[in-house]
Amino acid sequence: MNNKFNMRLFNNKSFNITVFTVCITVLLQFIFIRFTSYQIDKETYGNFVLLQTLIAGLSTVLLQIPSQSFDRFFNTTNNKLIFINEFRTLLILINILSVFFIIIYSFFYERFSFEIYVIVLIVFFILNNFSFNQKIFLFSLERKKYFYIKISESIAKFLFPIIFYMYFKNLESLLIGLLTGYLLSFLLISKMLKEYPFKIQINMMNYKKYFNFAYPIFFVSIFTWGISFSDRYFIDYFLTTSDVGIYSLLAIVAGIGQIIGQIYFMYVEPIILKEYEINRKNSFNQLSKYIKILSLVFLLLSLIAYIIPKEIYTLLLERDVVYNNYYFNTMMILLLSIFLLILQSAFHLYFKLLKKLYLLATIYFVGFIVNIILNFYIKEYGIMMAAISTLLAYLIILILEYILIKQELKKIHKRIGNN
Repeated sequence: MNNKFNMRLFNNKSFNITVFTVCITVLLQFIFIRFTSYQIDKETYGNFVLLQTLIAGLSTVLLQIPSQSFDRFFNTTNNKLIFINEFRTLLILINILSVFFIIIYSFFYERFSFEIYVIVLIVFFILNNFSFNQKIFLFSLERKKYFYIKISESIAKFLFPIIFYMYFKNLESLLIGLLTGYLLSFLLISKMLKEYPFKIQINMMNYKKYFNFAYPIFFVSIFTWGISFSDRYFIDYFLTTSDVGIYSLLAIVAGIGQIIGQIYFMYVEPIILKEYEINRKNSFNQLSKYIKILSLVFLLLSLIAYIIPKEIYTLLLERDVVYNNYYFNTMMILLLSIFLLILQSAFHLYFKLLKKLYLLATIYFVGFIVNIILNFYIKEYGIMMAAISTLLAYLIILILEYILIKQELKKIHKRIGNN
């Protein structure tokens, strides 16, 4: 049975396009990691990471409620154009709000110039519109178009900053490269969206429905951001900006483990969401099967990552970093953290389908508190403690999720069986 399932999976055109999309993206990421490790000053890269963390924080605060609602209700609506334009209209308000958030941030964090904050703001404007619009093709299962979009995004994110830095060699050049790349990618996706013309669309009843569904994910996202990114600010405060750069490079290399996660979420989530509207019982069975496969893959990859020769890692990182046991072990801890993050994120779909996202908020709050407390020990134990705090936070979240899901599944099967 499993062999037949695997054969169907790898002979599936949509799955193959998804894998190809992720592989090309990762190849471009490799180029960026290699260049950054060997060519970019660590302090400059550390500052670039802090600004990217700001953008991620803005996305967390402002975009998660509409984003999660869009994912959940896309397959429940008949008029896709009206539905899409409701969210496009929301993005206008979000762009306005982001101005005030960045102004407030600049008052408390005076390290960067006014011009840099303006660039960051424009990058956020373009990025949130680009990220939202690409969902249209993902959830419409238009894999080929989504492939071109993701490749253009990877070029924007990884190649354009390198090109601009090679000429100007400063922080501004990295940001302008990022801005230029995303602007070109947005122009590309705009051409693909001609069949979805924009029109101001406001429906307060729908907005209320979306908010009631997704507001718990707002807190989940804040706690997730805190666990994943706050350690950069702790490192910057207790140690140095160069340490932020080194830690972020180790995290990016460990983040290669997200290859599997990207394939999983790009391929599995749209299928499960669509199946749920057709056959709920089957959708839960499919989701359970996919998560088991994901868990086995991560166990195998963790072992491989640790036993392969260190020399392979020098293709991406400087030899002095790779052969420093402290840095190498930190990277392995971060890799395990990535795997746990992806695995517990896979469980989110259960909560999303059952409209019980409020449970996630409580779980993530526990993980967030553990993470913040442990981050104060960075001053004494260095960047490895940042990695350990992240790992333990995700492990606690995964355990709590598993316990709750196990309880919910019993209720689900009993309820479905009675219907």
